[in-house]
Parts: sequence; C-alpha cells; structure tokens
Amino acid sequence: MGHSRNRTLVTKPYFQPIIIGEEHFDLSHLEPFGFQVESKLAKRTLTVHVTFSNHCFSRKYKPERHTEGDLILDPDTPRPRTFCRIRHRLSKQLPELILGLNHPKCKVTQAASRRNWAYSIRIEDPAGPYYVFFEISRAVQAGRQKQDLNLVVESAYHDDPSEPDPVLLGDMAFLILCGKTYLRQPVATKR
Repeated sequence: MGHSRNRTLVTKPYFQPIIIGEEHFDLSHLEPFGFQVESKLAKRTLTVHVTFSNHCFSRKYKPERHTEGDLILDPDTPRPRTFCRIRHRLSKQLPELILGLNHPKCKVTQAASRRNWAYSIRIEDPAGPYYVFFEISRAVQAGRQKQDLNLVVESAYHDDPSEPDPVLLGDMAFLILCGKTYLRQPVATKR
C-alpha cells in the first residue's frame, strides 16, 4: 500500500524582496491579480489579468546619477536598471490605481508607440504627474486560462524635469478599450 503525503504548495513571490544593506523593500503589493469589467461593447463581463514589470520600481541605470550602494537589478543585460526608492514608494498605490480604471468615466491615453496606454494622476510627493504605462491584449485561448484580457503595467514613474515628457496621443475610455481589445477591433486614437 502506498503512503499518501500532504503536500503544501509553496508559491514563489512574483518579485523577490529587494535588500540593500539593512533595508528591506517588500514587493508583495505587485503580485499579479485579476478583476472584472462590464463591457457593453463586448456584451459580457471580461476578466482582466494584471501583472507588473520591474520598471514600476526601477529606473534606467545611468552611471552619472548612480550613487554608491544603489542596487543594479540586471547588470549583465544591455539595458540595466537600478532600484528607485521613489518609484518603489509610489508603486504601492498601483493595484488601487489599476482597479480604479474600472469606471465608465475613466479615460486612458494612447502612447506615441501606439502599442501601449498611459493613465496619469497628479501626486504631491514629488509634485506633478505620475504616469502609469500599460499594454493590454486579448488573452490567448489555450489551456485552462481564466482571463479574457492581459494587462501588463510596463512602467510607472513620477515626472522628472530632467527627462522629456512622454509623447501621448488621444484618449479613450478604459472600458471601451477593453471591449475593443477583446473584440479585436482597432484601438487607434486621433492625434
């Protein structure tokens, strides 16, 4: 007779915590999650699966602004990133901001690349706009997938006066964008 064993499923965090010296930066707030939107256009409830990239808590590595002790996240790649304390702090509000898109009056703006979208809010510290860039796509219908759409938050950052402002095109209601993406309709906006 075989023995049965109780197995505990141990899941690895999406992002490992960042440790710099004695400081510990938790990233559990950026775990993937899902939410549902009511799409009048698609005539159904759509499930949106959300993931985040490390650009939500890191910035482009530049030797001239890198200080001793700053962590380089991917030093062996052609485009290394460095941990950003401000982006990390601001990233704690990202899940709530993404859930806030699920409102009939919420609009997002198409980025100049035409492959991603921006949602921006005004923040106090640092004062100015906070840009959240995301890509949304229809989920591949393979296997036991439970979502209709995939939303990847590619980057989120505060306005930096030393960097050029992002080039943004026209607006679209987020719920319309979800419906058009699901139905594979064109999503281009006017300039």
